[in-house]
This record gives sequence, structure tokens and C-alpha cells, in this order.
Amino acid sequence: MLFKKLFSKREYARIDYTTLHNYRNKEKYFVRLKPWDWLSEKEIYVASVLNDKPTMITMHFWSQEIYLNANGEITVTELFSIAEKQYLDCRMDVPKDLDLVLIDSLERLENELKIIEFMDEKTELPFELQTPMSKQIKD
Repeated sequence: MLFKKLFSKREYARIDYTTLHNYRNKEKYFVRLKPWDWLSEKEIYVASVLNDKPTMITMHFWSQEIYLNANGEITVTELFSIAEKQYLDCRMDVPKDLDLVLIDSLERLENELKIIEFMDEKTELPFELQTPMSKQIKD
């Protein structure tokens, strides 16, 4: 009985795609608008201007993941699949509100922080947005 429990396949909770289905930007690509760099091994910052003041923006986990994925090559729907896969690959249930967290983060990055933008077509990022600022420094 114990052996069966250890090796049986378990169904893990998945994203409720209903919220995504109703999201206006679900088929759009998203791109970075501001330069960024690594603050530590696990955390980035974005160089921006908010309220006419230079600002160094740091983010929570999912906002950072979205920003790093904002390469103009994937759609919001593909982002949801990537996020879901991260949980399922670790044999974890997907949090019930992950869809809302992702949409909320996307909206905040676009409307409040103004550091991403949605596009109808794939978009190639310029070098200064693709690459961390520290890697752009020339000797």
C-alpha cells in the first residue's frame, strides 16, 4: 500500500483559464520598455522615472518573472502556460489565484509603473532592453 502511494500519479491543480479567456490582452505580446540589471543573484531592478524622479524599481516574484519574460516573443497566454508548468514540473498544485496574480501584475507593470507594453505582433527588443545594463558597459 505504501509503495503504491509513493509511485502513483497524482493530478495537480491547474490554472483556471476562465479569467484568462476574458482578459483583453490574452493574445498580445508584451515587451520591456526600460533598462534593467541584476541587483543580486535572484533580484533585478529597473531604471525608470516616476513622478519626474529617477527611480530604481524592484519587484515581487511574479512581477519580476513577467518583466524578464517581456521579450516581445511570447503572448500572455503563453506566459500562463509557462507559469503553470513551473508548478507542475515541481509536482506542486498551481495556486488558485495565480491567474489573478499574473493579470494584476501585468496591469500594474503596464499602467502604474509603465515599464511594459502590449503589442499585437512579435517585437524584437533593442540591445539595451534585451541585455542587463552591466553587460552593456564597454571598456
